Amino acid sequence: MFIGVLQFAIRRARHKDDKADKLFWQRENEANNVRRKPLDDVEYVRVDMDRLPTGVLNDDEVIADCIKDIEDLSKEKILNLTGLTNTDLKLKYGVANLPFLSECDNRYTLLIQNLQKWSEQLWEKGYQDDAVKIMEYEVSIGSDAHSVYRRLASYYSKRGRTEKVEELVKDVEALNLMTTKTLIADLKSYLES
Repeated sequence: MFIGVLQFAIRRARHKDDKADKLFWQRENEANNVRRKPLDDVEYVRVDMDRLPTGVLNDDEVIADCIKDIEDLSKEKILNLTGLTNTDLKLKYGVANLPFLSECDNRYTLLIQNLQKWSEQLWEKGYQDDAVKIMEYEVSIGSDAHSVYRRLASYYSKRGRTEKVEELVKDVEALNLMTTKTLIADLKSYLES
């Protein structure tokens, strides 16, 4: 009897996998036939250097490199495409736009990496308030870096600023992440402490 139940479960799982594969490939085929569409509704990330503490420890080599890289990126087109697959992008904008969109998304990743490195360097050197400015900026441009949200929640919680933690929860709810529920639970734990 156990073997019969096990065989049934295996067949059922295979059927679900086969169905998911078939749907994926149908969608991918459809996406590969979409012609180029205008990028009129695309919202580019604008780097606002005025919101960042560029005058703090800018003689530090790591920070200076981060600032230079961010300034260079600010001259380019940047897109936050977190949560969108290549198939989603092809369906919405056409196959021909995929390389451009991917480049813009790669720049976004570099921007976030540099902002994180910069804020971590400031944090470690005792400039937490300036690091927080950078992390808040990351949140404002839709970063999906969990460490940023957790560190900000901890910082706000220690200062009794629960309203700021609640804002972070709302920011995360607006993100298109697979791990949204986990991150929200983590942030809410700072409201309870």
